[in-house]
Amino acid sequence: MPRELVAFKNWTTVVTMTAAMSAAVLTTSPAFAEEGIVQPPQAIVEARAALQDAWDTAPLGFTTATFAQAPANGYGDYTPVASANFQPDQPIYVYTEPVGYAFREDDGRYIINLSVDFELRNMTGQILASRTNFAQLENASRRRVHEFQTSLQFGLQGLQQGDYVLQVRINDLNSDKTGSFELPFTMAGQKN
Repeated sequence: MPRELVAFKNWTTVVTMTAAMSAAVLTTSPAFAEEGIVQPPQAIVEARAALQDAWDTAPLGFTTATFAQAPANGYGDYTPVASANFQPDQPIYVYTEPVGYAFREDDGRYIINLSVDFELRNMTGQILASRTNFAQLENASRRRVHEFQTSLQFGLQGLQQGDYVLQVRINDLNSDKTGSFELPFTMAGQKN
């Protein structure tokens, strides 16, 4: 079951982030030497070590960044919108799967620590709204979690009919890595 980690509210934004709590890196450890513990096949151990090496040197990126119908239930458990056309009173959900973030080790736990910024622009590039460090997302686990997702909710009430671009930037507070993506969308006119 996913664990709710962050809920942040203000006049324009609600951010909810959940993380699937599955461990993605298994390393050889003294626990495997204990009697009765089955060690994974060597090929799996080596593949996971290779994944971690690639992860550590990769820039911060995303396997998925898309509008969703609602907050995700967990990693990969989301429903994308059919089209990026929204009503003025409709919340806008963005589902992301960041990759390449760094882990900070603290007391036997691996900490993910990300902050999120956003800009809302019209199609000419004019910035209509922006927020730096409007959310901080953390996760702690005894294993390095590579299957991590965020569900961001934006309340853009009062936005006029037209076409817009939402830029989201995620900053890794454990390193100097940052990654961003842009999602164009259309805001429909007011219903009568």
